[in-house]
Amino acid sequence: MSPQPRQTIAIIGAGASGVSCLIQLVFKHIIRRSSTPLSLLLFERKEEFGPGLAYGTGQEGHLLNTKAGLMGIMPGERLHFVHWMQDNRAMIEEEYPDVDIHEDAYPPRMLYGSYVKDMLGFYRKLAAEHDIAIEQIPEEIVDMELSEDRTLQLSTSEGNTFSGQYAILATGNPAPSAFQEFEDVPAFLMSPWPSKALLETIQDKHASVSIVGSSLTAIDALITLINNGHTGPISFFSKTGQLPRVQSPTEVDVDRQHLTLPNIRQLIREQARALRVTDLIRLFRKEAEEQLGYKPDWSRDERAEKDALTLLQEDIVLAREGSSVYQNILYDMREEIYDIWQLLPVDQKLLFLQWVTPFFSINRHAIPLVNGEKIAHLLESGQLRMTGLSKDLSWDGQRFLLHQQDGSVDYADYVVNAAGPATKIDQMTDQPLLQKLLERGYVQAYGAGGLEVDLRTLRVKSKQKEVPMYALGQPLSGIQHEVNSLWFNVEQADLLTNHLLEQL
Repeated sequence: MSPQPRQTIAIIGAGASGVSCLIQLVFKHIIRRSSTPLSLLLFERKEEFGPGLAYGTGQEGHLLNTKAGLMGIMPGERLHFVHWMQDNRAMIEEEYPDVDIHEDAYPPRMLYGSYVKDMLGFYRKLAAEHDIAIEQIPEEIVDMELSEDRTLQLSTSEGNTFSGQYAILATGNPAPSAFQEFEDVPAFLMSPWPSKALLETIQDKHASVSIVGSSLTAIDALITLINNGHTGPISFFSKTGQLPRVQSPTEVDVDRQHLTLPNIRQLIREQARALRVTDLIRLFRKEAEEQLGYKPDWSRDERAEKDALTLLQEDIVLAREGSSVYQNILYDMREEIYDIWQLLPVDQKLLFLQWVTPFFSINRHAIPLVNGEKIAHLLESGQLRMTGLSKDLSWDGQRFLLHQQDGSVDYADYVVNAAGPATKIDQMTDQPLLQKLLERGYVQAYGAGGLEVDLRTLRVKSKQKEVPMYALGQPLSGIQHEVNSLWFNVEQADLLTNHLLEQL
């Protein structure tokens, strides 16, 4: 009897989500005692495999924005990272003496990157012991074509070609789509990543720098500059002028009575209609009033009436007390947000992104307390300023002009674009593979952003033909919403790898 042909799976992107897929394919294939020989091709456009942009920053001051107890890279084992830290305590105490090893800690992302690399190395060795071939290829996939025999032909930026029966898109965060017109201006950075490029560009430590946005990514850019000795003025150039709120040292359980998944399902059933954003706003307000013990004036945006430093100082106090009610509610909903998102029709998802996201993001994606205190010090010293109600940027050939809605203008020697990743596939121009797949009809855009997939399996949906391709993480930002959370992507990789292995 002739041996079975080897089945090849290409994983495109070797950040944490891609590595989680590889790990799960390896141990599940071994457990299933499958007789089908397996090969895994792991592609990464950077030289380093494992950390990706998120965890390979090279900056010790970049902390996890999610507590360590949720960061396990194994499905169903959220404490796995904490256990790894405990097993590697001696190394951590030597290299990261300020790190606390417990589930509520926010360690440096560099340390998490070391964990991912360690797990990748371990499962590569385990794969070799069970005749699973793994090849790490430091090249970017820029095109993919489905041949007549249903094999995928993958082309790299180096001109090389690989083939496989299946592919997994784990391409990571796309660059921001805003301000593409400044791409050729040397003083404009299209992204804060990698940190090395930012520091190589802004070598004048006294230069004025404006960071577009005020989200977690903008804060990473700020910390990169400050931790590397930048003394010049820095501003956040932001439409909302709102910083993320500050996380409590430990999460606070909330006994929710109104904003719950069963109540939402009951509402849909009794009113015989789809869920609306206004329903969620009403239920959130009712929940907040219950927790606060009074009814706020919802017609006023009290945060818009205060300056950034005052707000941050108040948020730090609330975080220390564990009494940031809005944040506590949303963090307590962690396990339900995805299911609620699926109950919203596409038009309501778009309304949520337009109306609710600014409020949702600053509360749901908060910063560790230590970073909040660091930013407060920078605001107090005057080195950092928050510029709200931003309007537009222009370049006069020597410096940037920062136009605000009230007609005033600020100036900056350098601008760092931290406006957030592109959400529409045709705007993810830094990922040429996605553009080619869209052009070939192998993928289709989802109405609220990203790609469309079968949510039961994460297999990509195509208008033209069935393509043996799956997707995970940022390419699914519209249909899944929670793709910035690694714990969520790890659990989705569990679904993906189970279905994929059943096809072999």
